Amino acid sequence: MSENKTIIVWAGLRVKDGFAEKFKEIAAPVVAATRREKGCLKYDLLSDVSDPDTFYFFEEYESDEAFAAHREMPYMADFRPKRAECVKEFLGVRVMSETYRR
Repeated sequence: MSENKTIIVWAGLRVKDGFAEKFKEIAAPVVAATRREKGCLKYDLLSDVSDPDTFYFFEEYESDEAFAAHREMPYMADFRPKRAECVKEFLGVRVMSETYRR
C-alpha cells in the first residue's frame, strides 16, 4: 500500500438465513466507534437492495497507518467472533489507494 494516499476498503459478506438483523445489531457499535477513529474519513455498512442477507463495508482512511490502527482496535477483536457466528460466506475484501479522484 502507498503511504500518502487515501486508502479505500470494500468488504462484502453474506449472512446466514435469518441473521440479517442480528448482524446489523452487532455491527452498529463498530460502525459508530470506527467513525470516531482518528484518520477514518468514511465507514459505512451497506445492504444489498436485491439480497437482504448481503452486506458491504465501505471504508475510507487518510493513510495506511489509519487503516492499520483500525484493524487493531479492541472493538474489532470483539466484533470478529460475533461476526463469524452470523456469516455464511465472505465475498472478498478489496483495498485500494486513490489514483484520480474529484
